[in-house]
Amino acid sequence: MKKLLVLIGVIMVAISSCKKAEYIAKFDEKPQQRAGEQIKLVKDILIGAKDGWIATMTTDLGGGYGFYMQFDSLENVVSVADLNSTSQHEPLSSMYRIKQDMGTDLVFDTYTYLSMLNDPNPDVFGGKIRDGFKSDIEFVYDHSTDDSIVFIGVRYRNYLNMVKATAAQKTVYLNGGFKDDVDKFKKFFTDNKNAYFNLKIDGEDVKVETVVNSANSLDVGKQVSLAALFPDGNVLSQSAKFAYTLGNINLLDSALTFNDITFTHFAWAEGNKLTLYDNANKSYVIQNSDVPIIPLYKLWGSKYNEMLSPYKQIFPGTSQSGADILNFFHQNMENGYTGYKFNSAYLKFVWNVVNKRLVLNGFSSQNGGGSGWITSCSYDYTVDEQGVYTFTQHDTFSGGYVQKAMVKINDFMLNNKIKFAYYADGETVYVQMISVDDPTITMTFQLS
Repeated sequence: MKKLLVLIGVIMVAISSCKKAEYIAKFDEKPQQRAGEQIKLVKDILIGAKDGWIATMTTDLGGGYGFYMQFDSLENVVSVADLNSTSQHEPLSSMYRIKQDMGTDLVFDTYTYLSMLNDPNPDVFGGKIRDGFKSDIEFVYDHSTDDSIVFIGVRYRNYLNMVKATAAQKTVYLNGGFKDDVDKFKKFFTDNKNAYFNLKIDGEDVKVETVVNSANSLDVGKQVSLAALFPDGNVLSQSAKFAYTLGNINLLDSALTFNDITFTHFAWAEGNKLTLYDNANKSYVIQNSDVPIIPLYKLWGSKYNEMLSPYKQIFPGTSQSGADILNFFHQNMENGYTGYKFNSAYLKFVWNVVNKRLVLNGFSSQNGGGSGWITSCSYDYTVDEQGVYTFTQHDTFSGGYVQKAMVKINDFMLNNKIKFAYYADGETVYVQMISVDDPTITMTFQLS
């Protein structure tokens, strides 16, 4: 027993000694010194990539975005971005800082392309008033490897992932070639409006509809969507945010998992064959069909749930008689026609396919859309095998203050058989609502 107690005592002394040594080693520097070393570490990593970095990031209110960045020791950063045609071919110089806060932060503290996603003025890049795209300009260092570094947005917590660029990539980015690269991808989907790839599902070859929405719009912009009509009649639809990087369309966050396959990126194979790759590097060549792969009406409630007419926006493909119906709502917001004056509004249809119901919401606001009121009515519907809908009133108007301005759109719904079709305008895919009784009445809405 005595020997046992001695042995235990020896072990405890050893453990105590070990703990004491670790404790001293961990705190043998002043906090300011440790912070300075961490700042130097992050800065050295950033400027140590002599050919710069290829970066991707998602936003809370929009899609994903791709950047090229090169940092120097004088706290200058040169950027190229996939935001628009200007940012794709004109390098922009700005300032950055590395500072210590709750962690080691990378701050873009003069205006750069990244700042456009944070801009609270919708006129700058189409973001939401006050919020922009809910995107950060200050990031905290997370971790790094030999060829990558990862930051996390301080406010919105989206990842900014950076990978070292090569000398050849740097040359293309800084000499305007990135725009040509992005344009090549966009042209493919403009020329191939019914893009798809083949996938074996339940032993059968199934065409998977492939839609790349390159628009910089809130909610649905910069997203890739895949959809397929399975042999059993069910529809599967999945989407993911993406960013353009040189030679690739990168699917971000956790990529895009569809029918248990995780797809990671698009790239060109054999020159001009656009190809989708999965995480096992298996390739799927993108092809084009003469007709839509899946009728739009089959996708309500799975791929698409809403149709939106934003304030005073009449989209391409809307006929004059259709514009008259929509403008009766939009133009009667500010003039007091409803009994009140509003400075922001929208019409939104929301599908409830389980109950075969469609809800129409008329939103109105007196503070630029920050808050407001909703006037609603709803319709029951039937749909035939050709996708033609007949709507009947389920609930009449309730709530809000804009019933009078919604009368024309309500009359249209109740007095027309209606069909829905895709409408593509450049990079953006919309939905058209078309009267079967009077085809001169068409209205174009945003899809989400």
